[in-house]
Amino acid sequence: MPKISIILPVYNVERYLEECLNSIKSQSLTDWECICVNDGSTDHSAEILANYARTDDRIKMFTQENKGLAATRMVGLSKAVGEYIFFVDSDDFIDVDACSRLLNLMETTQADVLGFSYKTFPNGDKSSFSMRTNEVLTPLQLLQSTKRPQASDDLCFVWRYVARRGFLQRHQIEFNPEVRFAEDMIFVMELFAHAKTIYLTDETLYNYRTDNQNSIMHDKRYNPYMESSLSIVYDTKKKIIIENHWDDFTPFSFDLAERAVKNYSRMLMNNRKSNGEPKEQYIREVLQLPMMQDAMNVIGYRNIYDSWKEYMVYLCMKFNLIMVLKRYF
Repeated sequence: MPKISIILPVYNVERYLEECLNSIKSQSLTDWECICVNDGSTDHSAEILANYARTDDRIKMFTQENKGLAATRMVGLSKAVGEYIFFVDSDDFIDVDACSRLLNLMETTQADVLGFSYKTFPNGDKSSFSMRTNEVLTPLQLLQSTKRPQASDDLCFVWRYVARRGFLQRHQIEFNPEVRFAEDMIFVMELFAHAKTIYLTDETLYNYRTDNQNSIMHDKRYNPYMESSLSIVYDTKKKIIIENHWDDFTPFSFDLAERAVKNYSRMLMNNRKSNGEPKEQYIREVLQLPMMQDAMNVIGYRNIYDSWKEYMVYLCMKFNLIMVLKRYF
């Protein structure tokens, strides 16, 4: 049984895939397997995967119709046999000692979950945690150490966490295949909800590519899954927060509501705009989403903005003043 199972979802990343796979093959730790799941790619990604799988039996390739990241990662989880699970996105790459350091830290700390810092590529900026690092802590101790668990993106990316496969199976921590946008966030929050101990390190072991214009985060085309996915993500997050009483330790619900109002609303309106919907219609329908209504109720009349102009726009959103908002969005 390999020590680490690397799960690699692949969809139309022929430009970056070899760099990613080479970074995995170059690991100083050799006791790994890489579960590559081709999610119906229409470019040459499948051919590249097949070539690597033929030359290295640690690289295992599976193919399915396009179902999205959540369903693809679930296939990877079902095929993995390693002691630890490490997710990697196929347009990113990892440092040569990443697996070795992750294994060492997991076995030294005996934590249920390990998180690490990362560098953005190509600019090389380091992104660290807002929570306490380099200590074995409970999830509640970690949440107590930050006021911005949502805005900080500490709980955003699944690839910056490693967990024991047995821990995931025991607590049935899975991805929701109905969520095809921002699916990472629920999974990471479930890790925090079930873990007894977590260790976060300042070490940067992962390189997150920010210049892939074909990624789901940069794609300007209409995304038919965005609205339903973000609504499920928001509702599930609220449920996890309430069930675990996290608002007693950090203003999680408020931070989530602020994220929804500041970010999700604009994303959803831009998405509907790209679908050619009339501006007045999509502004009204986005503001009437239960997620947006809940978020504005949580925020109330507090000013969450840096300028009064932005705050006035928020008040127009809260009072549904569509004709005024048409000039802004």
